[in-house]
Amino acid sequence: MHRFPLPLRRLCAGLLAAVVTGCAAPPIQPPAGDGLAQSLGIAVHGVHLSAHGSLIDLRYRVLDPGKAAMLLEPKRKVQLLDPRHQATLGVPESPIIGPMRQTARNHVVYQDRDYFVLFVNPGHAVGAGDTVLLALDGKPLAQLKVE
Repeated sequence: MHRFPLPLRRLCAGLLAAVVTGCAAPPIQPPAGDGLAQSLGIAVHGVHLSAHGSLIDLRYRVLDPGKAAMLLEPKRKVQLLDPRHQATLGVPESPIIGPMRQTARNHVVYQDRDYFVLFVNPGHAVGAGDTVLLALDGKPLAQLKVE
């Protein structure tokens, strides 16, 4: 069995603990006429800086499984586009636990369930108050504000 360096194991364990403890968010109802609820079938709980600004944590609730299925498909690339720096922020992939995002297992998307996606933030380029674009395979879908 291959042993990973201790710092990498601690980082993965810390990320996993942050993801597991953050999944118990109270339900949030989307405002009337929310564009994301209409187009993607989701309600965003928030976009937060995490891991001292090295990660961006997107939390959302699935309202319409049919519309949200494309966002949870494992083969699709979910990204954040930073228009200020003309950068694309991707999902980090750990050799131990894989991509730091939830996907629809066996193509089953559950309604009224909270999901997460973590994005890398190299050089802490994106800060609190910045606006980013949620993209799927490079195509912008929604504008989000980092809290």
